[in-house]
Amino acid sequence: MEVAITGGFVVQEISSGPLLVSLRDTTTLHFSGDREFLDIVWDALDGVAEQAVTAEDRSIKRHQHIEYFPGDEYRSPNSVPLVIVADWPQLPTMH
Repeated sequence: MEVAITGGFVVQEISSGPLLVSLRDTTTLHFSGDREFLDIVWDALDGVAEQAVTAEDRSIKRHQHIEYFPGDEYRSPNSVPLVIVADWPQLPTMH
């Protein structure tokens, strides 16, 4: 399932346990877990944003997957897969 959240909300809840990514209705992306596991999301956002600013080859959209795999102790098996994709800044045009 692919859901674009435009004009919605991102909610972070500090709790115990691994990172849980969930979608609450079609407007709220919800993250919960220990602070160290929540950092997985914020580190991924920072990394993709950095790539959007510094990449020389803009024909490839940089992205980061955050999803559970068997044996993973950092992400909850109940999480929905999340892919963070960069929107490249517009390059200035020469006239």
